[in-house]
Amino acid sequence: MKGGKINLIDLDFEYKMWKNRLNLFVKEIEILKNRNEEVKDEQYISELNTVELMVLDEHSEQLRKLSNRIKVQENELQFYNKDFPITQDHQYFKEHEVLRKKMQDISKVHLYRVADLIKALGI
Repeated sequence: MKGGKINLIDLDFEYKMWKNRLNLFVKEIEILKNRNEEVKDEQYISELNTVELMVLDEHSEQLRKLSNRIKVQENELQFYNKDFPITQDHQYFKEHEVLRKKMQDISKVHLYRVADLIKALGI
């Protein structure tokens, strides 16, 4: 928002940032799963249990769903001029705020889970 105006290009910027972050989160989960495979034969590092792996799979699915929702929102916005100004009461901005809240929540969950698993699988 610049000077009290919100342009669709501003929303698009955040969508790009969010999609990038979600892709990073998915890659981190893949790295954790690969590390889990590496430590199966280690004597002093325990591998993840079935529940932990299920939680990772569920989390990956949530990340993908949010990414897809963002892509849908982006597709809806592409039919409008990117410089089109909207207000905070506009439907696109309200939907954007919902996505922002979901993004904040899933980021906190991800960082918390990954930190625990890095400790569990680390040296």
